[in-house]
Amino acid sequence: MAKLQIRFTRLSNTHHRFEAIRPDGGVETRELETRSFLLHDLVHYAIESEAGLRNSFYGQLARGASYDDVAGDAEGGKTELVVGALQTASKGEPDPVAFVVQLQAYWGNIGGQPPSWLTPTLIAAALERLRQVQGRWRATKFGEAMELDFEV
Repeated sequence: MAKLQIRFTRLSNTHHRFEAIRPDGGVETRELETRSFLLHDLVHYAIESEAGLRNSFYGQLARGASYDDVAGDAEGGKTELVVGALQTASKGEPDPVAFVVQLQAYWGNIGGQPPSWLTPTLIAAALERLRQVQGRWRATKFGEAMELDFEV
């Protein structure tokens, strides 16, 4: 199976470099403001890895989309909604069951269908993965990189 290598390099207290090294050797690089982007990108990684998603943010990057132009297709749009909600919830101690119930109610209110992978078990696993990568990031020194692999 091919993989996308994701590299987060700590540049300063406020900025980091994001690099996505595609299976074909192409590289997508951005210098980003850490407070705005890091947690969001790590939540994407946790959700997409645990759910086995291949057509959301990281899967699209692996296939050549740019960071700024990742499409919000059916899978990507649903993933983005879950990521945004989990990003906010992860600042506390979210209960996976309550989290899923709230999101399912939201989808019901807008006449939509939640993704089949949205389960309390998946959310608990994604929160654990997020906790682990956040710990790795905190241990990353200035000028060093944290590397993650994403199966595509």
